[in-house]
Amino acid sequence: AQNIRDVIERLAMAYPDISFKLVHDEKTMLDLPAAPQLERLQQLMGREFAENALRIEAERDGIRLTGYAGLPTLNRGTNQYQYFFVNGRPVKDRLIIGAIRGAYMDFLAHDRHPMLCLFLNIPPDLVDVNVHPAKAEVRFQDSALVRGLIVGGLKHALAAAGHRASTTVAGQTLQSFQTPAS
Repeated sequence: AQNIRDVIERLAMAYPDISFKLVHDEKTMLDLPAAPQLERLQQLMGREFAENALRIEAERDGIRLTGYAGLPTLNRGTNQYQYFFVNGRPVKDRLIIGAIRGAYMDFLAHDRHPMLCLFLNIPPDLVDVNVHPAKAEVRFQDSALVRGLIVGGLKHALAAAGHRASTTVAGQTLQSFQTPAS
């Protein structure tokens, strides 16, 4: 049931304009109405992510990167909240993971991981999806171009955000300065 839920959640991220409902043993596990992209990500990744997400948009040589990435102050100890899609297909790719590490290198400790959901649209003839039997891995014809697009798109969004802290960190910081009521 959990594996099915994971598949449905990834499909729901890739296709926010479609409603999804998952019922198991007469219990509704997921009920996701069609929604704008960020609202759908909030439904699946939480309000904290939606409030602290930066819009990612970059394009180079016919390859388009879109999605949302969390501020560096919104991070996790694992990469569990990192989602990647190539032409609408969920993938796990070392090149993409390395590009994300490279983009956040100056902002995060080595053992911390940003929360993000990225969508790469690339002409089908520039990507091989038959690398892995489960189609979970891909190989790019020009991996340097793809890596550069991801690093550049993320770094541009992070630079535009400046020193903005996540709402969670900002709230915790303000609370630490408040004096307790007598």
